[in-house]
Amino acid sequence: MSARTAATPIVLVVLAAGAAAYAFLVDRSGVPDADRTERRTDVFPSFRGEDVTRIELHHDREALVLERAPDGGDGVWEMASPRREQADGAAVDMLVRELEMATKVRAVPDAGVADGLSDPRATGSVTLGALSYAFALGADAPRPEGAAYFHVDGEGTFVVERSLKAQLLRTAGAYRDRTLVHYGAGAIARLELRPASGTPLVLERHGASFRVAGDDVRASRSAVESLLGALADTRADSFLADDAAAAATRSPFLTLAVTPRDTARPRAEVLFGDTCPGTPGERAAVRTEPDRLAACVDASLVERLRVAPASLVDTAPFFAHPDEIEELRIEGPAAGAGGSGGAGGGASGGGARVDVARTGTGWHERAPEDRELPSGATDGVSALVAALTVARATEVIPAAKAPHVETRSRVTLVRTGGEVTEEVDVGPVGPDGTALLRRVDDGAVLRVPRAVARRFEPHPVALRPRPVWRVPFDAGAVVAIDDGCARPALRLDLHDGAWVRRDSRGAPPADGVVVADVLASLAHAKADAWLAEKDDGTFGLTAPTACTVTLTLADAAASPADGGAVDGGAATDAGPRRVVALTFGDAEGGGVYARATDDPAVFVASPGFREALVRLAGGDAGSAEGDASPRGE
Repeated sequence: MSARTAATPIVLVVLAAGAAAYAFLVDRSGVPDADRTERRTDVFPSFRGEDVTRIELHHDREALVLERAPDGGDGVWEMASPRREQADGAAVDMLVRELEMATKVRAVPDAGVADGLSDPRATGSVTLGALSYAFALGADAPRPEGAAYFHVDGEGTFVVERSLKAQLLRTAGAYRDRTLVHYGAGAIARLELRPASGTPLVLERHGASFRVAGDDVRASRSAVESLLGALADTRADSFLADDAAAAATRSPFLTLAVTPRDTARPRAEVLFGDTCPGTPGERAAVRTEPDRLAACVDASLVERLRVAPASLVDTAPFFAHPDEIEELRIEGPAAGAGGSGGAGGGASGGGARVDVARTGTGWHERAPEDRELPSGATDGVSALVAALTVARATEVIPAAKAPHVETRSRVTLVRTGGEVTEEVDVGPVGPDGTALLRRVDDGAVLRVPRAVARRFEPHPVALRPRPVWRVPFDAGAVVAIDDGCARPALRLDLHDGAWVRRDSRGAPPADGVVVADVLASLAHAKADAWLAEKDDGTFGLTAPTACTVTLTLADAAASPADGGAVDGGAATDAGPRRVVALTFGDAEGGGVYARATDDPAVFVASPGFREALVRLAGGDAGSAEGDASPRGE
């Protein structure tokens, strides 16, 4: 090969490299033809907001310089002038969007002095990588209202809309970051609030939760979220001169200090002082770390930060929310172990165990049986999970001062992803009607009422579907009603299609529509929750204050074992009759303990039962409304 032949490829390579370098270094700084064609009506013919790295604005003898943080910091944008600090990312993003979406209302071929561009109101530039636009904002245009003249070097002069004009005339203060503390809940390792008077509050992270330092008890999830929400809302409403801020915070009303989990990031400290000059509803605030910021903030938000440590103590046995729970286990004492019965004093011992795991939108039972729970039973599991997570203690005793808890059962919750397991040991109910729970997380002991402790017992009946009657019946088959819960007792018989009072034949018939509605409610009765396989004597079902509602059915298919005729009942030739009844005991919250005649299991009846009985009594002209609520409340 000759020297000339060998040199040809080398020359081609050099030319190609030169062309590539030109395209990269020269053409890259220009506007691509495709962009210019596509954005013919846009003020900036090639513009992508994510490519903007620097914005300069000059007006009113103020030089504003905004730069995108090279490391993609918290706020993404930094203010380099007139002061160096983090910029308000949302405000800068609004400016960038306005520049990107700016359109030409119309072109101005011969811009002159009348356009106000010889002495512009604002000048500036925007940089997108190697591409840069320099522009100037002139006087208002005669139309449309609020529009203004605008010039872009190399692109010409146009009339632009009011929104772009307004954005370019904003001062540097509009882009100052108004957030006092940039750390969210997940980034905080320690939070201190020191009031001028009163007890300081210190929260320290412990896994997914916080502890109230001192007693080392878990802090309430909702209370911490409220506190940190108030902190996030505490932003600068306006900025304050340093000398005025220093005077107002010389004796701080409240001092806030936040230590981040990331040890490489700086600590934050804010002093809240006296009322801001001229603004009675605001307090002066000075951030001393990591950089200085003086501002006026809403005084009501500062008050929300001033909380007593005791108000943050978690009174809930569990930290998890119901929708976060993937597995639930309630276990009684091992077979043969000492003690019998659960926290309610019932027969839940002997190694009883309830174990369920979430499967999609339902639940799978793993103990005492291994099966997919039917849809009706999943309602019971959801109710049980909700009861466990909304339970609250009347007293919380820190681990260092807590008494011994004789464990009768243990409840274990596994949160989503299996990353967090929570356990609570449950003691017996004492003579005072309360039980002690030991929260394994922080060792605190919680005192709860008997009604709450019941839900922490291993009762498989809790997994039952909600319908009360094991053998359903038709409300239309009822021929007699004995309402022992009414005052006075209400006894109705069905005669010739009308409901009449058994002991007062001369009284007008009861309202048939009301009676039919009440019977329908009773026939389709559902438990709010199943509590125990049988009555242990603590539900008030055998107390003198208990009451029973009995329904007699004209059921030709019923056998004598199903009930037979009732003395004093309506006489018909329909054959043997079935009798069903509900007994009501003590009240619990908004419901009442109850049991059906054909089932020993105890459940919580909803307030709807009471309302039905009140309506039933009220439907009789001889009874006063309100006399029919169950006794013993």
